[in-house]
Amino acid sequence: MLCFDGGTEGIRAGIIDQEGKLLSVASAEYPTYFPKPGWAEQKPSDWWSAFLNAARLCLEKSSIDLKQIKAISLDATTCTIVPLGKDKEPIYNALLWMDVRASKQAAKIFDKKHFALNYSLAGVNAEWMPPKMLWLLENEPEIYQKTEYLVEYTDWLIYKLTGQLVLNINTITQRWFYNSRKGGWPKDFFDEIGLIGITNKFPQDIIPVGVEVGNILPEIAKILGLSPDIKVFQGGGDAFIGLLGLNVTQPGKIGLITGSSNVIGGFVDHEFHGQGIYGAFPDAVIPGLWLIEGGQVSTGSILAWFKRNFARDLPSEMAYKILDQEAAQFLPGSNGIITLDYFQGNRTPYTDSKARGAIWGLSLNSTRGQIFRSLMEGIAFGTKLILDTLAVYGHITNEINVCGGATRSDLFMQIYADVCNIPISVVKIQDAPLLGDAVVALTGLGLYKDFDCAAQSMVAFSRKFEPNLANHKQYDFYYDLYKKTYQSLRTLMHQNVEYNL
Repeated sequence: MLCFDGGTEGIRAGIIDQEGKLLSVASAEYPTYFPKPGWAEQKPSDWWSAFLNAARLCLEKSSIDLKQIKAISLDATTCTIVPLGKDKEPIYNALLWMDVRASKQAAKIFDKKHFALNYSLAGVNAEWMPPKMLWLLENEPEIYQKTEYLVEYTDWLIYKLTGQLVLNINTITQRWFYNSRKGGWPKDFFDEIGLIGITNKFPQDIIPVGVEVGNILPEIAKILGLSPDIKVFQGGGDAFIGLLGLNVTQPGKIGLITGSSNVIGGFVDHEFHGQGIYGAFPDAVIPGLWLIEGGQVSTGSILAWFKRNFARDLPSEMAYKILDQEAAQFLPGSNGIITLDYFQGNRTPYTDSKARGAIWGLSLNSTRGQIFRSLMEGIAFGTKLILDTLAVYGHITNEINVCGGATRSDLFMQIYADVCNIPISVVKIQDAPLLGDAVVALTGLGLYKDFDCAAQSMVAFSRKFEPNLANHKQYDFYYDLYKKTYQSLRTLMHQNVEYNL
């Protein structure tokens, strides 16, 4: 299978076989443009150039006969929307997921209290499609009117590969308020928030994950040296296709994708909605199951901030390893130092863009290692808070499968296990979205009965971290202080942010 993962900074291509082995991998970068504070844009033409470069390099590095490649599937960032004109070409830069220019529009939409907002009872995220399109309508009305079709990053790549302009059910359910169980598009909701008739700009074909969209275009096959008979199967958002690559396909499991931020996801067998979670989203990845989602805006980015500012004396390539060694010298709780991980706001459970980070409990006895350990503990506390919020609505997590940058640290993984009191399993193939794409394609070809069978066969694990009960009990005290920190500082944080706007 030839798989593609379109990320924030670039795209990765991988060839994966039926057993889940990564045979070849390559990547290509593209730039992000920041015209104003809070804005983040990318050029779809840059995506396509990087796509072709990554594909060529991946194929060149592979030793397999290219005739063996039978299918393509892909994923990309969500909330990265692309306005297209009548000729189906972009008429405006893509608004990247991290673009939050539509914060005012998001607040206005949430004030409507429409039933469609059950997906996000704590607030509407400025990253999502409706706020961004409302911003375009109010600030770039000519672009809005000229937008003939609206798609996301994944959909645009599918179009370039197949010539078929379609929408993937994953992204539109999670980010566009589509509901397969309640009539599809909430047109009255769009009308109420000011996006009258916007569904006329949506491609009409909605394709479930793993369903064939079509064959690769002959001209693209020729460029890449592939057979024009290769089938292209529908993918979705990177983190959520990544759940399949983490073998998270059944209720009770949670997938944790770590990086600059954390995405937490899983599936439930019944519908529920609650303040502090996103979802439950029906049929968004696996038919018959509801997807639940949580997220931490700042995780690995906090550790990178600390390394950049407080570990300048350490060799860059060894800095994290040395910081880990320093942090490992201290007991759980970091001698009373508490870190609140909301450096760039809180995504869940509070959906508070005005929240900010805090480190307290410092003394003249505090060391760099203590503080670094406290940062890791604060991030783990944030994950536990999301899991506890899910538990309030009946989702009990008994297994966490994890991938991403944080897995390089055994100390960090053990802290996660001890704080959450749940076993942590680390997958062998760290690029879970790529492996998830292979799960999608192989299931689409009929080589596996369903996503669950494919994931069970293809996903392997390298390490497992069992929780230490004594450490967990010790963390209970500090976790309680962590939760009280936000409640105590929330008003002061908001005042400070508003004063500095």
